[in-house]
Amino acid sequence: MPSTTIHFPDWILKKIDTRAREYGMSRNRYVLKACEAALDREEGQRPVDFFVSDTSGEDLELLREAAGEMERGIFSHRQNRGALLL
Repeated sequence: MPSTTIHFPDWILKKIDTRAREYGMSRNRYVLKACEAALDREEGQRPVDFFVSDTSGEDLELLREAAGEMERGIFSHRQNRGALLL
């Protein structure tokens, strides 16, 4: 199974350890179960205001123009390599 590193503030880690002991499981197993439960609850949804930004006015227009310029650059340099031979 792949692994990852997560950095928790001490106060959260203490709560995780306490709760994991209450359920008789390791810290790793508890965090994994908590993540699974959160993902199940949010299946197919995104957090409210996930894409909301405080960028507005002139900055937002500059960002849109830059994104459009980048997209045009990407599309103009694409090459059709033809069908793959199997």
